[in-house]
Amino acid sequence: MLVATLQVKNLPDALHAQLAERARQAGTTMSDYVTRLLERDLGRPTVDEWLAAHPLPASGPQIDVRAVLDDVRAEYAPDVVAPAP
Repeated sequence: MLVATLQVKNLPDALHAQLAERARQAGTTMSDYVTRLLERDLGRPTVDEWLAAHPLPASGPQIDVRAVLDDVRAEYAPDVVAPAP
């Protein structure tokens, strides 16, 4: 099995400290902790994948799910810029 290396540049010190603390609390290395975070995230469908598998009924309310999620993300983390469509 091949094992790749991932380097994260410009990681804010506060985020690094939080990851280190979470890894310590979990009794694991930061590398293993971040690997588990990535595996968990990639195991979930993207919004587009979920919407493709769960289409809205044609007669139901027409909701711009992406716009609603962007609004919620802006409220939850206003310093994070939402990706362009």
